[in-house]
Amino acid sequence: MTKRTGIGLLVAAILSLVAPLDGQFESVRIQVIDVGQADGILVRTPNSQWVLIDAGQGRLLADSLSPQFGVDRLALAIGSHRHRDHINGMWRVLRVVAADRYLGMTGEYDGGADDDSLRAVLSDTIPAQGAGADTIVVDGVRFIVLPQAPIHTHENDNSVVVRLEFGAFSMLFTGDAEVAQRSWLVDHHAGLLDVDVLKASHHGSHNGTSADWLAAITPERVVISAGVHRGFRHPHDVAVAAYDSVTNGRVYCTNRHGTVRIYGYRNGGIVVRRQRAVSKSCAFDGTHY
Repeated sequence: MTKRTGIGLLVAAILSLVAPLDGQFESVRIQVIDVGQADGILVRTPNSQWVLIDAGQGRLLADSLSPQFGVDRLALAIGSHRHRDHINGMWRVLRVVAADRYLGMTGEYDGGADDDSLRAVLSDTIPAQGAGADTIVVDGVRFIVLPQAPIHTHENDNSVVVRLEFGAFSMLFTGDAEVAQRSWLVDHHAGLLDVDVLKASHHGSHNGTSADWLAAITPERVVISAGVHRGFRHPHDVAVAAYDSVTNGRVYCTNRHGTVRIYGYRNGGIVVRRQRAVSKSCAFDGTHY
């Protein structure tokens, strides 16, 4: 073996180890960002197009998407529902990062203190569409917007639920869907629920999951977006126990692990990386706050 051949083999071996971690041009990367007691999810397609699902409730994502995450433009922004911890940061993001399309409910809502700000930003330059069944393809990644259940007075049950598909890999984003919406989806659209990775509904609350819901989804991994908040005490122990049971303990949460990165490969492979490698349970235990 020549020296040049040996170096070539060494480089190839190194690249074979590095590529699955980086995933560039090979995977879709989903970052469930640590935005406290809120949701902010950033999806990078294989060729570095960007999709944002929810934007937290402050300036964190507006200030960090470009300098920290390298986002120069959003191909798609989705607001799951009109609660502040999901949508308050969206108008701030859209003021500083250009977007090609927005999907979400934009009508008046009693608890939506920033409705006007979001509508003002959208009316300037960004095409917007309401919630409803649709399939949007961004750089080969399919975002299947599930049909909406009948409108409920409880805003959580009006969440936009999205199924992401990239080859054989799939992930479900659930907003804060509670019992009424989830039961309707199980009864009417169970075929769209079976995925590899689940973003837990309602920050790991006990009312964000159930046996029939998990039986329809059969997730291999679950990610919970929750923050440090004594009042909510998320994630709830009963929900974490249910997620642990169906995934054999492969449950990740932003309150413990910081930002969680999921790499989904076309062949169905999955790699998960945590910002903090903490082994303690995700469930609230009365002490970790």
